[in-house]
This record gives sequence, structure tokens and C-alpha cells, in this order.
Amino acid sequence: MDECSRESLVTRFRTFLEEAAHEGMEEGGDEPSLDVADDLVHLYLALTGLKNEVRIESRQFKEALDRFRALFDAMEADRLALAQEMERRRVAGEERAQRSQGAMLLELIGLRDRLERSVVMIQAHQPSFPAGLSHRETAWRSGMAEGLQMLLRRLEQILYGQGIAVIETVDQPLDPRTMRVVGVEDRDDKASGVVVTEDLKGYLWNGQLLRAAEVRTNKKREGAS
Repeated sequence: MDECSRESLVTRFRTFLEEAAHEGMEEGGDEPSLDVADDLVHLYLALTGLKNEVRIESRQFKEALDRFRALFDAMEADRLALAQEMERRRVAGEERAQRSQGAMLLELIGLRDRLERSVVMIQAHQPSFPAGLSHRETAWRSGMAEGLQMLLRRLEQILYGQGIAVIETVDQPLDPRTMRVVGVEDRDDKASGVVVTEDLKGYLWNGQLLRAAEVRTNKKREGAS
């Protein structure tokens, strides 16, 4: 019950008391009995006290509701701040894990490069004439090259399983986003700007550049057809 309603009720009750007292005087010719008057006064005082108690309770309830709302707002702000902090830490953790995994993959790619160079060196090795006559030395070189090739293929399978893909470069137009020019050549059978040779393989990791390829591009001489 709002303040206006309570005041209206008290006013109507006060009017009722006055009318009852007036009717009693008209009917009996005398003033109403003291007992009835005292009861009415007590009732009025009780209602007045009840009105004050309701007003106090209403104020206290409003204050408690305001405190609850303030507490709820503070809890909601803390919840949002905690959620943001957890999300920030999750993203930071994923970024750290990705950097660590990227560094590990680069190490494996470096190992793959060394294995490939070793295979090429063993296969290109030309022994001296006496050593070339030794079947044992020839078998050793062949076995070593085969073993390294098996290890190289296994390492490549591991890399490809992690989302690694080789960047195709030779006979492709130069892509500055994934290729780095380390030299130029002059070849009439290739168009200008086309990659002629590859010095170092480039790799993508889940579609993102992990290591740029080092390439040599073709640059025709002026006047060449």
C-alpha cells in the first residue's frame, strides 16, 4: 500500500469516527459512552501505529533491496571480470603453446634439411679409384643413404601429420608473402619473375607461413625474346 492510499484510509476512518460520534449524540441526546469513545481512540491509535510500522518496514525493505541490488551488481561485475581474465589467460596460453609448437616444428624442419643434405652428399660422393673398387665401401654408402632416406621420409610424415605443407616454388610466379629472393638468373626459356631454383624449402603450418622459401628468380636481359 502506497503513502496516498494509507493517508486516504486514515482520513476516511477519521471521518467515520466523527460521523459515528455525531449520530450517537443525535440518537441518545447525550454524548456517547466513554467506553465506546475510548475503544475508538485506541483503535485509531493502533491504526496510526500500524501505519508508522508499515512505513518503517517499507523503508527498511527498500534499503535492503537497494543493498541487494548493489551486492548483485558487484557480484556481476566480479563475474564478468573473472570471465575476461580467464579468457585472456586461455588465449595467452594457446598463443604460448602455439609458439612453442612452432619452434619445435622449425627444429624438426631444420633436422629434415640436414638429413636431406647428408643423403645428397653421400649419393654424390665419388670415392678414389682404389676405394671405388671396394664392394664393402660401396655397400656401406648405399646402406647409409637408404637408412637416411627412410629416416627422412618418417620425419616428413610426422611433419605433414602436424599440418605442415611444402610451399611450391619452382616454375611458380614469385610470391613475396611466402618466398624470399636470394638471387636472380638469366634464362631465356623462363618468363621474368618466375622462380627458377629453390635454395631452401618453405613451409606452411595449417595455412599460415612457418618458414619462407629462399628462391632464385628469372630476370631476362633487356632485348631478349
